[in-house]
Amino acid sequence: MISIARLCAAAVLLLEAASPSMAHSQPSTPPQQLTQAVISQHEANVLNALDLSRPSLAAVATAWRQHDTASAVHALASYLRTRGSVQWGPATDPSAPLVFTEHERSLANQALEGRLQGGQTPYFYTFPNANIDWHYNATLHMPGVAPDNEWQWQLNRMGIWNDLGLAYKVTHDERYARAFDHEMISWIAQCPVPEHADNDPGSAWRTIEAGIRMGGSWPQAFYAFRASPSVSDTDLVLFVGAFLDHGRYLMRNHTHLNWLTMEMSGLYAVGALFPEFKQAASWRNLGANTLAEQAREQFLPDGAQVELSTEYINVALGNILKIPEIARWTGRTAELPAGYTIPLEKGYQYQLSIMAPDRYNPKYNNGLPQYLPRVFQMAVENFPNREDFEWVVSDGAQGHPPAFTSAYLNRAGEAAMRTGWGRDANYVGFRLGPLGMGHQHQSKLDVVMWAYGRPIVFNTGGGSYEHSKWRDYATSSFGASCMSIDGLGQNRPTRSSDPWHDPDLISQGPIDAHWQTSSVFDFASGEYNEGYGPQRLRPASLQRDVLFLKPNIVVIADRVHPSDTQPHTYEDRWQLQTTHWQIDAATHALETDDEGLPNMIVVPLLSKDLNVRAVTAQQTPELLGWDVRKDMDPQNVPSTTLLHTLKASGPQLMLTLFLPLKPGEFSPVTRVTPGADGRSATVTFSDGRTFLIAAPGERGVTVKETLASGKPGRSVQAGLE
Repeated sequence: MISIARLCAAAVLLLEAASPSMAHSQPSTPPQQLTQAVISQHEANVLNALDLSRPSLAAVATAWRQHDTASAVHALASYLRTRGSVQWGPATDPSAPLVFTEHERSLANQALEGRLQGGQTPYFYTFPNANIDWHYNATLHMPGVAPDNEWQWQLNRMGIWNDLGLAYKVTHDERYARAFDHEMISWIAQCPVPEHADNDPGSAWRTIEAGIRMGGSWPQAFYAFRASPSVSDTDLVLFVGAFLDHGRYLMRNHTHLNWLTMEMSGLYAVGALFPEFKQAASWRNLGANTLAEQAREQFLPDGAQVELSTEYINVALGNILKIPEIARWTGRTAELPAGYTIPLEKGYQYQLSIMAPDRYNPKYNNGLPQYLPRVFQMAVENFPNREDFEWVVSDGAQGHPPAFTSAYLNRAGEAAMRTGWGRDANYVGFRLGPLGMGHQHQSKLDVVMWAYGRPIVFNTGGGSYEHSKWRDYATSSFGASCMSIDGLGQNRPTRSSDPWHDPDLISQGPIDAHWQTSSVFDFASGEYNEGYGPQRLRPASLQRDVLFLKPNIVVIADRVHPSDTQPHTYEDRWQLQTTHWQIDAATHALETDDEGLPNMIVVPLLSKDLNVRAVTAQQTPELLGWDVRKDMDPQNVPSTTLLHTLKASGPQLMLTLFLPLKPGEFSPVTRVTPGADGRSATVTFSDGRTFLIAAPGERGVTVKETLASGKPGRSVQAGLE
């Protein structure tokens, strides 16, 4: 099952928050314990919320009717410590293997000292005396680190409780139970449930954290520590009372899109984990019925999730499918709406369609890398008849590969062009659709490429959710393989008064990409005629055509049509996953030069008035040549930005050839001869072949190959109007 709190198994940076001399770096000293009056109120809330007509709670009911709170708490705790009527997957399965890695052991041992990591972010902080301030954001006090609200928010997902619980199960060392108990009580003391949805920075009750806790770390901790002598009867009941608070909070506070899936799966989890609460059935009903509806609404006909993020589609899928998983554990599958999982199959089909040779998804919109053999475990569990899903999970050892090769997703507006399904395939991804309803990037007409299985023309995925120039760069068209005009990047409106019916956010029907696919070539075309820069100026419109002549020739034609007669500066930026490159003085071709790896040649075919330069790891006057990764160490990795810059008036054509190279293979391009028509070029290869490449009309690309013998080779006319 996908762990939403641990979507990225990234390396971590063992970084202390600040030097001792920085007094402002220390958190406040919040309460770590509860007063007796508060404890009594929590106990009463729990006892009043129980369905005391249940025979299993007879002892609790008797004591509570007699106003003997201590005996009622003891009876309830005794019942909960041994309760076997609610199973919770591996947490209650004695035959489930206990896998306890050294990394998990290290995290648990550090937690004993108060050293914690803020969720997925790569930064640690040691809380003095192991007294956690659950509202503290360590990134606000780390020199050289950009502020990131996610650190504090994700601290409140309590991912560390999984490590503490596993350590306790394996070692039976009460230190881990005492650490959990101390953290749990301190959280209840510091974080009373708010009366309204609190999704602001610094909140311990952001609604998605509330849902994630309920579906993940908290139930695991309940089963890991419920029998521990270090967790008193009172503390165990207080913990259950915090679950009660979450059920009520999520029942009245929920949002939309992938957030809603986290909130409702958490709500269902509370109702399934504690059926003894009088409200439990209503929690389960709301959670299951809401997500059954969302399964139909959030996934487009081609399977893409409406946010068009290749990470957050799995947040939605994982949380919606968490409910039937919990239902199976707890024997409640009959409660689920009929056909609950059926609409979700296409969500995995979509991901299979765009899967890259290394079995990852392209990072469209905000996205951590999604390794599909791991992601598809849930697909196989829910759709066991899909042999292509089994093929993904087993990496080809079982099942069958898809029957198709290339694909176009006509509601997401994404083309996946490939030579085959092997890990050494060549692949081109082309994104030409709308922004999506969340996690948006300004990167329409972006392209990504894998050369013989190696990702080499890349998209960053947007970086961490911090406030920094790196984040701005990574979500802009400047950080993608897009065109800028007059130094301005794309700027489409990200909000709408009616987002579900706004075609700029979500396609309202099939998107015409002039798609063609065959065993010989793939072709797609897209347009950008929206705003550039802060003022959303429209200096020109852009049409990008992508032709993939299989197995190893990619041609991109960029046609620009200015809105006036003035000269404009057009700049194609190509983001390359390398720091080793050279530019040939004669052909202006850039060749990456990574020993032992596949490489790429990028050849500008129309070089008149074109300036060609490449930059690696530049920070001023602007960022160029960086891979800005999300929640990883290091986060910002040097790469290369190749810039093709043209200043001209009137309609213009920029024509670019990409050639993937196998390891050890050298550039075959010996000469580029632009045609007199300004719309074509002849490329001569070292083996004597020539390719006449042209973009002759308003749309489309042609390629005519002549063999070394003078005989005709392949001839392709793609997308011509």
